[in-house]
Amino acid sequence: MPKMPNPSRPSIVASRSRPNPTAPLAGLKPMVCDRNDRRVRIVTLKPQQVDAKIADFLTEPDVMEGWNAPRRSMDLNAFRAYVASYDCIRRHLLAIRTMADDRAVGLLILNVDHRHKTGAWHLCIGNGGDRGRRVVFPAAELLVRHAFEDHGLEKLGFEILARNATAIAIAEKYDLTLEAVLRSHRIDAVTGDRLDERVYGMTADEYRTARTAREQVGRLRPFEGPGLVRSVH
Repeated sequence: MPKMPNPSRPSIVASRSRPNPTAPLAGLKPMVCDRNDRRVRIVTLKPQQVDAKIADFLTEPDVMEGWNAPRRSMDLNAFRAYVASYDCIRRHLLAIRTMADDRAVGLLILNVDHRHKTGAWHLCIGNGGDRGRRVVFPAAELLVRHAFEDHGLEKLGFEILARNATAIAIAEKYDLTLEAVLRSHRIDAVTGDRLDERVYGMTADEYRTARTAREQVGRLRPFEGPGLVRSVH
């Protein structure tokens, strides 16, 4: 599950600054993402782009229930500091935007382990009206393709609360394999009940097979934009 912003912990950036000796980060530079399928765009979120609407995504009750986090309020400066904690090397925070009107509708998190060439991702859509297939499914497909084609990952994981039917539908639609059910693995942030979690995964070989199958039946969406671009910051 994603680590949520905590306004009471101002040292969040510092806490991420210790080097990880198992990850070959030497020489790696921050990279920003920009991909679209002509309907939806996923793009690296920068602190200066955060407005009140984007900050409010993480206080929506429906989002908090799906991510199993208590509702909390954050001012813009606190949320911008949280966005700045993503180094665009191991940890990536992407905004989901509509192509028609460039409206921010959600967030994606991609955590990358460069040593093992694996990744894990999470998704949230801020407004209930945007949680239909026309936004959620295209954004998920873009993220999966971005992980394998731009980052060159060899394995991608997706951990989902067993009650999150939409996220499960996404995993199954894009051919992720159910690898485990972790029983009583989480605690409900509101009720205190224990919750099951489902772990899905996809290897690079499985991704290539699924991509070819979609292409052969005309179900492969466009994958446009510059992809990964070296950050100038």
